Amino acid sequence: MKNIILHELQQFIYGLRLPIALAIVLLMFAASAITYISEYKENVKAYRELTDNQEKELRKRADNATQVAIKNREYQLPPRNNGFISDCGELNMPNTFVYTAFNRLLLWSNISKDNPLIMPSSRISWGFVLVALFSFLAIIFSFDAVSGEKESRTLALCLSHPVKRSHILLGKFVAINLLLAVFAVVGVLVALAILMLSPSVSITGETFSEIGLFLLFVVFFMGSMSAVGLFASVMCSSSSISLLTSVSLWLVFLIAVPNFAGTVGMAALPVEKINVMQAKMEAKRVEIENSITYPSKWSSNGSDPFYPPHEIRATMQMAFDKNEGDFWGERYAAQFRQTETMRRWTWISPLAVFEYGMEALLDGGYARLRRNYGDLQSFKIQYLQWFKDIDMKDDKSPHWYNPKEDYSMTRKPVAYEDIPQFVESPTSIAERLAETLKYLMVMLAYMGVMFTLAIGRFNRYDVR
Repeated sequence: MKNIILHELQQFIYGLRLPIALAIVLLMFAASAITYISEYKENVKAYRELTDNQEKELRKRADNATQVAIKNREYQLPPRNNGFISDCGELNMPNTFVYTAFNRLLLWSNISKDNPLIMPSSRISWGFVLVALFSFLAIIFSFDAVSGEKESRTLALCLSHPVKRSHILLGKFVAINLLLAVFAVVGVLVALAILMLSPSVSITGETFSEIGLFLLFVVFFMGSMSAVGLFASVMCSSSSISLLTSVSLWLVFLIAVPNFAGTVGMAALPVEKINVMQAKMEAKRVEIENSITYPSKWSSNGSDPFYPPHEIRATMQMAFDKNEGDFWGERYAAQFRQTETMRRWTWISPLAVFEYGMEALLDGGYARLRRNYGDLQSFKIQYLQWFKDIDMKDDKSPHWYNPKEDYSMTRKPVAYEDIPQFVESPTSIAERLAETLKYLMVMLAYMGVMFTLAIGRFNRYDVR
């Protein structure tokens, strides 16, 4: 086995593929680090400016507790300091939550699609390099492992010795993945050196743990893709045909599977068009308004909080607000169902499984958005209760809750420091690893199945 592995590595070293591949790997990793430093610096600056402006605005509203409760507040997910490992497809994904103390919670996105959660997007990162480059290199280094040696007549010579065919294939498999693992480690070290030279990027002990787990995931990923290449190699009698087969499978995993799953998912579990939803929401609003027949329901008196129409309008506006919140909630639930169903269908692609594993490991992308959406729903309950507690202490307030105006709720000031603030809950490495484990197991199963099929075919392979 040792001799087989060394022989394979020598073949790679003497060939042209290795220096070209190594040069591209180093260039891509270095580019990912340089690009990340520039983008991260700008993102952190923009995020600080945004939060500073939000704090100033909230301090102004603190003069009137009701204005704090009824005015829109925004929470933007802060830039991740591990984004250089993978951007987790966050480029087109909503990253801002708009909410009040009452019913509505909105996700803001600049993508005008029925479901922006399934819009593919990537920045150059280590994960991007792995998906776009290393998956292809695994194919390039493995497609002719058997068919190429058959053409050069070395395979027949090798099998003339008392060595098991499974050992030969396993040796080739180990050599290919050992070489790619060295590429990955060297690329990571180069990128890490560049990142550590930048004062704007913080590399902590947790970051090193994430990098270590990333490299572990890389081993499983490259094993899956090289097993695909070996399978294509033993299925074909010539290296040109095995190359075509390998590249075709790679393109299916990279492009066809995600796009097909997205198309089928949108057809099987469609999300209602936003204009249709808004028309239904408006029709329901009209129905609510018509059900309240109080003659002066829209009249108001700012100097008299206990003015009777205020109570009627508060009831009506709360119903409006709940109606709007229900429609948006149902829309997001449909988007979540569609996204999660589409993702389950793409598990047949090791490239998709790798990307989902990166999200779980780095606590980014859809997994992060979904968790914060749920956390904000819980926070809003506490936020509303905080406001009601303040309002109940004001004997000049009739306690008629209206999410659109402050006539019949407390107008007393509140200390800025007492206003509830939503903060993203951190997840530990152990929690993320537990979630990542299922993707590692899927990758391991995929690698095992493909390699077993390759061995089964190789045992019947005609080497003549």
